Amino acid sequence: MTYNICPTKEFEKDFRKLDNSLQKRIKFKIEEVGENPERYKHLHYDLKESSRIRIGKLRVIFSYNKMRNELYPEKIVFGHEYDSS
Repeated sequence: MTYNICPTKEFEKDFRKLDNSLQKRIKFKIEEVGENPERYKHLHYDLKESSRIRIGKLRVIFSYNKMRNELYPEKIVFGHEYDSS
């Protein structure tokens, strides 16, 4: 079952700043995540409802809603710059 992808405004803003080749890699990986988001690493503490995927030195933070069948890419971070705000 494939999840519908519903990016947040913050994700879209970060995404537009990246070069085209990196955007393509991120799109491909998010589509792959949309097939089974439960298998990816979950975060801890304030971000415990979120998971992450790694694409080179970038991390894409995302969450998903199983009942609504939606995947929410939330933020793009470099390295370990996770921030709960």
